[in-house]
Amino acid sequence: MALSKSNSLTRRYKKLEKYHAEIMKPAKSGKARQCVHSCVAFKKYVKTFRQICLVENEDAKFMYSP
Repeated sequence: MALSKSNSLTRRYKKLEKYHAEIMKPAKSGKARQCVHSCVAFKKYVKTFRQICLVENEDAKFMYSP
């Protein structure tokens, strides 16, 4: 069971990196406006980060509970 969690966690970290790269891309036009894709990527970034925190907290509870 721990192996599947760490595998899942690895995949989520990869997703987080992908969304971060999408957010940090410069705007295609000369104007300094935010792209719709970066807005969507930001929402997915927050969701993925929250999922990572939940998994790591569950692992911590399992490892350090009496």
